[in-house]
Amino acid sequence: YDDWSHWLPCDRAIAVPCASVQPLLPMTRSTAHSAGWQWRIPLQHRIGNGHVYSSTFMSEDEATSILLKNLDGEQLAAPRVVKFLTGRRRQFWKRNCVAVGLSSGFMEPLESTSLHLIQSAIVRMLAFFPWAGFDQADVDEYNRQTALEYEQIRDFLILHYKATERTDSAFWNHCRTMDIPDSLRRKMALFRANGRVFRDNNELFGEASWLQVMVGQRVLQ
Repeated sequence: YDDWSHWLPCDRAIAVPCASVQPLLPMTRSTAHSAGWQWRIPLQHRIGNGHVYSSTFMSEDEATSILLKNLDGEQLAAPRVVKFLTGRRRQFWKRNCVAVGLSSGFMEPLESTSLHLIQSAIVRMLAFFPWAGFDQADVDEYNRQTALEYEQIRDFLILHYKATERTDSAFWNHCRTMDIPDSLRRKMALFRANGRVFRDNNELFGEASWLQVMVGQRVLQ
């Protein structure tokens, strides 16, 4: 397993539903906090809420308190804690087994990519599905393509943290000054130089997505 927590330090999520309120916002909202971020997802009969944070920089009690203080409606259940480690398997297909979904790795939920990764794994597996026996060339190519997809999503997630101007907490100071993968460093350098964004190998997030984060978080000169 390749552990990516040195680039994506959030490793906990606390989830709790609350009562719906009016007006009902027709969008998911992500709000940064001192050691992570909070999601707010309006549904027809309730609002889903969660606080994703780094246990290195914040305690569970503090993270829970921040979440409960920022609910729009009445709390409907006890907070539920989910522990995770962002990263991926080094081999997704080995012998006659293919890891799909959470068995293949975990990407923190900032861009909600879990369902996409399941679907793309199924489509890719069908494309390589053997008629008789297994060819190592197919296995190697499946693993190469899947690893690349995970790494491209990883880089887009890291950008949200790296491209911060916040200096008000140890967590954001760490994110702003941390080392990043060469693949992301190249993308940021291209954009800083002349505003160029290129989509690599049909990656999930296209030019518009990269542009929104680069401009929105002032990755300029």
